[in-house]
Order: sequence, then structure tokens, then C-alpha cells
Amino acid sequence: MIQKYEHILVAVDGSYESELAFNKAVNVALRNDAQLILAHVVDTRALQSVATFDTYIYDKLETEAKEVLSTLEQQARDQGITNIKQVIEFGNPKNLLAHDIPDRENVDLIMVGATGLNTFERLLIGSSSEYILRNAKVDLLVVRDTKKTL
Repeated sequence: MIQKYEHILVAVDGSYESELAFNKAVNVALRNDAQLILAHVVDTRALQSVATFDTYIYDKLETEAKEVLSTLEQQARDQGITNIKQVIEFGNPKNLLAHDIPDRENVDLIMVGATGLNTFERLLIGSSSEYILRNAKVDLLVVRDTKKTL
């Protein structure tokens, strides 16, 4: 049985790890002639105490997200991908990346970068990729930095 992915979601947040995931997602999308969905989720849980009444912060974060996604979209187009969609969401990244966005966009593969959290950090805040792994209904590829030593 040969699996062909049609809608590949890659979560990007401007980090080095998400850049690795993006680069791999571009290659997978090219091999599968798939749509590439670039998703950026602004984690509003961290903003609630700071910006309850200040929409300026939300507007600035959305503008920055649009800039990151536009740059990545152009890079993907330069490599030959023509079917690209940008998604910017505000909320809990774990739920949005595991459920809401994949369901709405008919995603059949989710790609994320490994965060590199240590055991204690995962205990306190949890790993998004771990949550997605346990809860997503579709395939997940966690991209690791092979140059990092453990």
C-alpha cells in the first residue's frame, strides 16, 4: 500500500526547530504533489494576564505571524510548491494543531519541530508535539535536529 499525502500541515513559530520542520514539509509536499498548509498559532494562554484589554499586542503578533508565513510561502514557491495556504490562529496551540486546524483543512499529515524541552520543562508545561501525538487523528512527523547532542 502506497500512502500519498494530499494536505500537509506544518506548524511554524519562527523557531529553528520549526524551520527544520518546514524544510522537511516542503520536500514531502513536493514528493506527494500535496497542498502545504503553513500554520502559526499564537498561544493566548501566555498573554491573558498581560494583554487582557490591549489589542495592540494581538495586532502586533498577528502582523509578525503574517510576515513569517509570507516569507516561508515564498521559499516554498521558489522550490516549486504551488498549492499553499496560510493559517493564523489565536488560542491553545495543542488543541488547534491536534484537532481544529487538521479537521477544518482535511489534513492527512501534521509536521512539527521537536521543541527540545527537557524532562522537567515537559512536566511543567507539556510538549505540544507529545500532545498532538496522543490526540491527532492523522499521521504526525516530529522533526528533530540531528546535530544536537543529548
